[in-house]
Amino acid sequence: MKGDYGAKLLLGLLEMEKKAAEAPWALKEHDLPKGKWRRVIVPDEGAEAFFVIVTKTYVIGVKTGRVIFMDKASGEYLDPVKGFHDLVSGDVKADESEMVVLEHGKHFHVISLKTFEVLKSVTLPRSFWATDVYCTYSDDDTTLTIPISKYDYDKREYVYCRCEYETTNYTLVSKTEIKREEIDWWTDSK
Repeated sequence: MKGDYGAKLLLGLLEMEKKAAEAPWALKEHDLPKGKWRRVIVPDEGAEAFFVIVTKTYVIGVKTGRVIFMDKASGEYLDPVKGFHDLVSGDVKADESEMVVLEHGKHFHVISLKTFEVLKSVTLPRSFWATDVYCTYSDDDTTLTIPISKYDYDKREYVYCRCEYETTNYTLVSKTEIKREEIDWWTDSK
């Protein structure tokens, strides 16, 4: 009797998980609309990466604490870059010299695609977060755009901003308040 209950419970949970994945509101695999390269959200927990960037030279996978690289021509995996916290998205410069990966939280990291080392880690503006968003290099690679938000307790509402970083030293050059509809959400992309 006890074993039957456990099996029924487990089968019921599996059925609920399947229904949730098929629900209209569930996150589905999709491409992001902005950027030079193909950037794909892959919500399958068993996938090698949550976020994939396909360039001329690489297929890059971003998942939680690591970034994995595959040489597109040979299919060979290159050394991964590890030690991050909750990575969710990224972008690659047009010349494929650098990429940026964005944490679900307070930081982004610049990685050399020549040496596969972290060149710089940057903290977002005080009290702001990057949550369920993606970053994008400008067409000429001179700026990086990152949408951010914070909760304003006095107004009892969220404040949304678009940050522009120059891409030589990745210093903040502007922070502009925007409407929620102007945020680049990876969850809402079709």
